[in-house]
Amino acid sequence: MATAEEVNKLKDEIGNLKSDLKELTQTIKDLVSADIDKNKSKLLEDLSIDELKQKVEDLKAKGLDGVGEVEKNIKQEPLKSVAITFGIGFLAAWLLKK
Repeated sequence: MATAEEVNKLKDEIGNLKSDLKELTQTIKDLVSADIDKNKSKLLEDLSIDELKQKVEDLKAKGLDGVGEVEKNIKQEPLKSVAITFGIGFLAAWLLKK
């Protein structure tokens, strides 16, 4: 059984890990934020507002086409769709369990 001293050491180590994790998270946020700002500026310099709107519309259309295709496949082969969904869920549960 763990002694009080060992428990206190573990608590201190957990506290240190939490602190380190906060620092690491903040560093990652800062790096990502700086990179996003840099790329955002470059993107805005390279593309006009109209071009950006057109790209957004194109992406929306592609997404809707993809959703439509999935819906069509589900309607054509519902049992196959259920089996695939079940298999993916089973695999995900099995992986998360490990």
